[in-house]
Amino acid sequence: MNQHEIQHLIFDYRSPFLLNALRESEHKSKRQGPGSDFYKKSPFLADPNPARIDLAMSVTDPFESIYVKTFRQRSKLDVLTLVDGSDSMTVQDKTPLLSLTEQSIAYSVAARNDNYQSYLLSHSIQSITNAEMLPQHFESANRQAANHNKAEAFNDIERLLPARRCLVFLLSDFHWSNEKLYRILNSLSGHYLVPIVIWRSAEYNDYPIWRFVQINDAETGENSLIFVTPKQKKLIESTFADRKIFLNNQFQKHNCRAFWMIDQFSAQQLSEFFHGHS
Repeated sequence: MNQHEIQHLIFDYRSPFLLNALRESEHKSKRQGPGSDFYKKSPFLADPNPARIDLAMSVTDPFESIYVKTFRQRSKLDVLTLVDGSDSMTVQDKTPLLSLTEQSIAYSVAARNDNYQSYLLSHSIQSITNAEMLPQHFESANRQAANHNKAEAFNDIERLLPARRCLVFLLSDFHWSNEKLYRILNSLSGHYLVPIVIWRSAEYNDYPIWRFVQINDAETGENSLIFVTPKQKKLIESTFADRKIFLNNQFQKHNCRAFWMIDQFSAQQLSEFFHGHS
């Protein structure tokens, strides 16, 4: 991938909370330092820096005190991406879209000089060092899974989370049981969670009418044969529509908002999402 292509993948993200980190970067923090974010005016003895003396306030102070302007430095943010490695993520060719999304996050974090870790969670936890290799990661995970791959590694996500608050991207189609969904959202509730819901419209639109179609439940591994009538097709479509409403309600209850990615990736839309325009 050349530099021009990489630039088109980079989006602008931000942290909604003040950081408490020593390392400097681009995010607002609680720490005072050589930053550009004005914090407050303080007595000179509290922050003896002659370069920051506030002349206007000092010469007008009735007690002839000297004041300085104090600033907050910008700090590094910990960014974590968790990729759902269950079998449903390989249905309807979601893997290339998933790979592109992870690459975009990695390049965007590198552009901000923040800290980054990325993991594929299938039957075990695999570190992702190259998003372009995600399809091979999926193949390896599925070969190693003795039975149906339900991404049991999500049971161990607590050990991947840093002690301080971080930005967590959760990439999945969220075709999970409600119990699993609640458990994962609760586990991540202490962090700034951004669920990225990856769907393909073919999952609910591309069903031929008046035909028998074999449907595989990618989360349970069970197959079923249905005869698709117009009524049946509408039922499938409404099921996905209801699922979207349900997921959005659950995300809202856990103080997060989902970015919905259906069929295509857009770095611009992700930037707009973080700036409240979508």
